[in-house]
Amino acid sequence: MANSPSYQNRGRLRLFRKKAEAMINGDADAYRNFNAGEMDIRELLNELQIFRLQLEMQNEELVLSHERVEAERSKFAGLYDLAPVGYFILDRVGTITEVNNTVLDMLGVDRRALIGKRIQHYVDKSSADLFYRFIHKMRESKAKSDCQVMLVAGTRSFYVHAAGADIRDRTTGDERFYIAVIDISERKTAEHHLHETNERLKMTLEATAMGTWEIDLKKQRIILGHHSYSILGLNQWEFDGQYDTFFRAVHPKHKERVKQTMIDAIKNRKDIDIEYPVLLGHGTRYLSVRGQVMDVDAGVSRFVGIIMDITEKKQLEEEAENLKRNNQNSIITAGLQAQEKERKRISEALHDSVSQLLYGIKLNLQELSSPEAATGERLLNINMLLDQAINETRDISFQLAPSILHDFGLAESVKEMAKRMSTPGFCISVKTPDRSHRLKPELEISAFRIIQELVNNSIKHGRATETIVSINLLKDQIIITVKDNGEGFDMQDPGYLLRGSGLLSIKNRVSLLNGTFDIRSAAKKGTSVTIILKYD
Repeated sequence: MANSPSYQNRGRLRLFRKKAEAMINGDADAYRNFNAGEMDIRELLNELQIFRLQLEMQNEELVLSHERVEAERSKFAGLYDLAPVGYFILDRVGTITEVNNTVLDMLGVDRRALIGKRIQHYVDKSSADLFYRFIHKMRESKAKSDCQVMLVAGTRSFYVHAAGADIRDRTTGDERFYIAVIDISERKTAEHHLHETNERLKMTLEATAMGTWEIDLKKQRIILGHHSYSILGLNQWEFDGQYDTFFRAVHPKHKERVKQTMIDAIKNRKDIDIEYPVLLGHGTRYLSVRGQVMDVDAGVSRFVGIIMDITEKKQLEEEAENLKRNNQNSIITAGLQAQEKERKRISEALHDSVSQLLYGIKLNLQELSSPEAATGERLLNINMLLDQAINETRDISFQLAPSILHDFGLAESVKEMAKRMSTPGFCISVKTPDRSHRLKPELEISAFRIIQELVNNSIKHGRATETIVSINLLKDQIIITVKDNGEGFDMQDPGYLLRGSGLLSIKNRVSLLNGTFDIRSAAKKGTSVTIILKYD
């Protein structure tokens, strides 16, 4: 600068300043030795003014620089506070010296309450050792380190991913730990749920003999899950992922069908659901294969699905079908046996009663042709025999198809049956509702036949002297109970239903009506049968 003080004058200024400071400090010698002429003082004042102007200009430049720095600092401070990542600045012992607003939001505390505290206060006990190793690694290696720890704030705890480094301050020379943290609680929760789901899926696959498979449509290769190898009888290390190897175990009769189904599903991008047998070393097994095409990424599709060993299911289905067929055969056989039994009973009834009566009438008619026969006595005898034949015919007709059942209903029919079948040595009591409504004809017929058969059992097999028949009509069901005082039988014997008592036939009839059949019996204590039939 042209008007800048000369080097000599600057030296003189420093000398004068030194003497002036000594005088101000009370140094008398400095005061006595101070000697300056008028010219010197004017020159010094002029130079001081120049210095003042220079200082004012420098001050203005410093103010502008300070404003620019402050603007830049405010800009970065805003980014620092508003960043979605939390920032800590720690000293060497872990004391928090600075944080941004994101950290305050995470911990839910005020800045004044946080600054000056040890960060270890907010680290969960389960993560204390891990966080200590993280700090130690930053201090020793002077390189960036990271870890995942759990932080706690009050009753809330959450996982964060922390990354930081040990950096020395250029101004003060102090070392600081600069740490950035991201809340990963949701990711941790998702990872935990995913792990649990994978474990449950693995257990389910193992428990249900199920495996997974996947076809890379671009490479045309099959990728099998771990359990699929054992299902298919393949060696994990030898499987080459080719279609031919995958279909090698398919039963020859079904191989083309399975191949074509798979090809059509891949070509037309449709779901596949197919069952087929395979020939393995331990015999024939049945498999179920299901899958669908899934778009993984843009332009990348995969065919994924499951494969299940359904051999036991097939066996159970076959057993169920056989059992159903056997039950149907048993029902048909029981029906035929019931028909034959009814025919035999009718035949015996006709032979023992009506036929004998008709034969007696014939003999009496033959004797009327002789001259010495007493006509009046013979005619009286014939009339009596005809009455008996008529009554026997009516009884047989009632047993076959009681007209009273169609005219007056179940309760009256049972009462009529009790009246006809009761004898001095065998009494039938009937308990029915005071008021009863008519049921569907087919239900009334079935209920009557069941009661009729149970009463016959009491007479023929139970050797009872008394039987009580109860009929109760509820809102949507009819309850029938037949109880006798006969000999009873041992219910622990599994063959009691098959010993000609007709109980199996009754049970089958009840089953066809979607009813329930309950029997209680004991030797010398009689038998009680309760049947519940539902009706609309």
